[in-house]
Amino acid sequence: FGAVYDNWDLLDKQIRDNKIEKQSAIEQITFLHRVLKNTYADLQNKELFQFPVSGYRAGSIGGKNGNEFKPKGYNFFDGTSHKGHAAVDIFIKDANQDSLDDNTGKYVDILTHASGVVISINTEWEYPSEIRGGKYVWIFSPDSDRYCYYAHLSAIDVKIGDIVKAGQKIGLLGRTGKNAYPKRSPTHLHFGCLSFDNGKMTPYNTYRDLLKASKR
Repeated sequence: FGAVYDNWDLLDKQIRDNKIEKQSAIEQITFLHRVLKNTYADLQNKELFQFPVSGYRAGSIGGKNGNEFKPKGYNFFDGTSHKGHAAVDIFIKDANQDSLDDNTGKYVDILTHASGVVISINTEWEYPSEIRGGKYVWIFSPDSDRYCYYAHLSAIDVKIGDIVKAGQKIGLLGRTGKNAYPKRSPTHLHFGCLSFDNGKMTPYNTYRDLLKASKR
C-alpha cells in the first residue's frame, strides 16, 4: 500500500475511465477517505475561501444566480458517462480562444479555493481524448470533508501530495477537455466540489462560497 494520495489518484483514473466496478470503487474511496482524514487531521482551512480564477469575480460565473449547478443525474462513480453539471463554470475574457486574457495578454492563474492536499492530477491531454476535464487537479480539504476539482487547465504547477493553502496558484487556465476544446465553448474553469457524505461523493454547491470570496 503506497501513499494515500497515490492510491486516490489511481482510483480516480480507474473511475474516470470506467475500469472499475462501482461497488468496489465506493469501498475503496471510503477506505482512502478515512486514511486521508487520519493522515491530514492537523491540516485545517484556517484561511478564508478564495475565488479560484485570478483577476475575476462572481460576475464571471456562468448562468444566473448559480442555476448552472445542476447535480441531478450526476454520479461520481459513473466516470466519463456521468450526467448533470455538478459544478460552476467561471469564464474569462478570451474572444480569440488562445487561452490568454484579452486585457492582460497573459495566461490566467488558477488558485486554490480552500486549503488541502493535492490527491490527483492529470497533466497530459491531447485532442481528441475523451477525458472531459482535460488537464485537471483534485484537492481534498480534511476539515470540510470535500474534494474540489479544477478542470480545463493548460498547465499544472503542483504535484500529488503537495499541501496547498487557499489562494495558492495551482496552474494556468486553458481549453483542455473533450467539451472545452471545441470552438463552441468559451474559455472557462470548470470548478466543482464533492462532499464525502459516507462515500456517496455528493455534489456541493459552491456558488454562495464563491460570492463571499468574490467580495474580498
